[in-house]
Amino acid sequence: MYAKVDSLNDQLSLWKSRRILVAVYISLGLTLLYAMRLSLSLAIVDMTKNLADEKNATQFECYFYNKTSTKHKGPYDWSEGTQSWVLSAFYYGYAGFMVPGGMLADRIGGKLALFIAVFGSAILTLLTPLFASINVYALITLRIVEGALESPFFTAMAILINKWCLKSENTIFVAIATSGQYLGFIIMQPITGYLCSLSFLGGWPLGFYIYGTLAVTWSLIWLYFVNESPKDSRFLAGHEKIMLRNYSIKSKNKAKESLSLKKVCSCTPLYGLCIAEIGTGLNACIIMNCLPMFLSNVFGVDIQSNGLLNAIPFAVSLLGYMLSSVLVDSLRDKILSLKTARSAIFFSSAFCAAVAGFFITSAGCRPTLVIFVISINLFFQSCCGSQISPNLMELFPNYTGVMYGILNTVAQMDFSMQYHSQFRSWVTCYLLF
Repeated sequence: MYAKVDSLNDQLSLWKSRRILVAVYISLGLTLLYAMRLSLSLAIVDMTKNLADEKNATQFECYFYNKTSTKHKGPYDWSEGTQSWVLSAFYYGYAGFMVPGGMLADRIGGKLALFIAVFGSAILTLLTPLFASINVYALITLRIVEGALESPFFTAMAILINKWCLKSENTIFVAIATSGQYLGFIIMQPITGYLCSLSFLGGWPLGFYIYGTLAVTWSLIWLYFVNESPKDSRFLAGHEKIMLRNYSIKSKNKAKESLSLKKVCSCTPLYGLCIAEIGTGLNACIIMNCLPMFLSNVFGVDIQSNGLLNAIPFAVSLLGYMLSSVLVDSLRDKILSLKTARSAIFFSSAFCAAVAGFFITSAGCRPTLVIFVISINLFFQSCCGSQISPNLMELFPNYTGVMYGILNTVAQMDFSMQYHSQFRSWVTCYLLF
């Protein structure tokens, strides 16, 4: 009897299954996607001649750390305002096409939509140095199109997870699949910082070529080996196919009904998720895009050290993301209900993140302390964020694509913000969010 129970538990275990490979490969694709998306935020430090106006920069007390390092010998003489447009251009396309991208993923399936997102972004990443050499307007246009192409990724991922994930392991499965958004930043920043310091091909274009080439390779492997549905997989064991058919998130839901604007607007849980996503997503986006310029302009950090320092907060953030996900799946239906477990982790983490955010504004000209407090802030922010996506998939299993599109559109509010690297701008951002 006990042998049969153990055998059943082994079959159900995510860690001993083949379906976990789908989550891992999605995570790898997301790692490359974020590396391509965010490599410009560090490369732009080396692409430009001057990141900050000398006259304005000297008014900040942090400027005395290293005056000479704020001057760069990059090929482009872009003002800080121009650079902010270059960095934010991606989010115009990303946010603007998020809902259409979700509808596309619902129509053509998660596998193909995810392929389009990664492969299309890879081609444009390879072309980024060329478009930058034409003029800044060509680069801005390319970044807008790249954002539009990436917009279906998360919705496509959610559609696939609904089919490939057991309901009992939803939180940890989603955490594994989406961990790539942290891994991409952690891996990309030190590598990009090192590549920018090289003289070969100018240094900074190397990151675009490497990440783009790896993403093309990933796309082709994805297209050949991964299936839209577990029932069509050549590599999935028979008992796993049966389990996923009977116990996946998608399996026990009613037939799909038409989704009207009235239903969306009257959906109270969606408003709650949007508010939560604004707080967690916007905070992380500001740090991802602004921290490299901030460390360079305010503290005079060199390009290699910049990449390493940028990676630290997101390594800590990944730890919080995974730990909170494992904790929820450990507590659910044993000590606490799923709703209570998620609520407790979310609200306690949100409070701690808010407190840490206020401390960031008072860290002053101590770069080590700034990185430490940002790391604590992102640790708790990621604990909050790990509860949002699984909740959305469980609430709207039949409309995951469209609902994810709406949620991510709201979360990308920062696309309309002007990115600034001055200390007072950071203080304003953190007091606000």
